[in-house]
This record gives sequence, structure tokens and C-alpha cells, in this order.
Amino acid sequence: MLDIPANDHGALYVVEYSGPPLDGPKEQMIRKIIGQDGLNLDYVDLIPASQTGDVALPDLIRQGYDLPLTPAQATTLRRVSGMVVLIMSRAFGGKAQTIFLPDDTRTVMVLRETPQLGTVEKLTSEGAVGELNGRQAKPRKSDARMSGMVATAALLVMFALVGLMIWVGR
Repeated sequence: MLDIPANDHGALYVVEYSGPPLDGPKEQMIRKIIGQDGLNLDYVDLIPASQTGDVALPDLIRQGYDLPLTPAQATTLRRVSGMVVLIMSRAFGGKAQTIFLPDDTRTVMVLRETPQLGTVEKLTSEGAVGELNGRQAKPRKSDARMSGMVATAALLVMFALVGLMIWVGR
């Protein structure tokens, strides 16, 4: 069984098929192995058992999917002997799903990207304190304040022009 959470991201589901040999188009074989329609097959790779010897499965996952593997995971992947289906989490379209795999299909493992979180260095410059050269930094004027200042200046200029026109007309 595969339990896919909603908006799953960065996961690679490794599924092994050990049943009778399958023939036909890739799409039909994947549907038979997974037992479900509705996957985006652009994010699903099918590796026939005859090709698993060309490139070791751990190397394929490390290089092709850029996922790190522990030595225990690499050993488990080397023991896989059947047809392999690699399903990226994007194949499920962000929907939560529970997939019941057929009897001759098993989940080998689920690999996930480990996010690289960096620590933020403490700011040590004078600007981080809010003062520069001993003077408090002025906050930036808001857009609303600037609009009000422009409108006030325009009204004062118009008042002066109207006053000038009245004075000249007398």
C-alpha cells in the first residue's frame, strides 16, 4: 500500500514488480504494476528487470534523481531483482491518495529530499543596530504620505494662481 499525502513534494517511491513478464506499451505495464489510473506518467519511470544490471539502481537514483542514499538503502536497492517503477511525487498531482498495490508488487522504499537549511549569521555591522555613525536612521516615507505631500503642494499652487488672477482682474 502507498499512502500519498496531499501536496507531497520531493519524494521518490521505489516499487518492485516480481510477477509474470509483462509486454505492451509502457503506460499499460505501469497501470498493471501499480493497479491505478490517473498518474501523470511524465513523472514515472519503468526499468525492466533486464536493464537493472546495466546501471546499478542506487547509482541511477543518486545520479538521475539527485537523491542521497545511506549505505543501508543502497544495499536494499541492490537486492531488487524484478521490474522497478520509480514514481516521483509530482505524478500524483498534489492529491492525497491511498494506493493498494497488487499482490505481486511491493514498495521497496520511499526516498525524500532532505532540505538544506542554513543558519542565518548574526548581523554585526553598525547598520543592523538601526544607527549609522551614531545617528538614528530615518524610516522611509510611505507612499500615502508622499501622495499627500504632492496633493498639498498642488493645492497651494492652485490657491496662489487663483489669488493672482483675482488681484490682476480688479
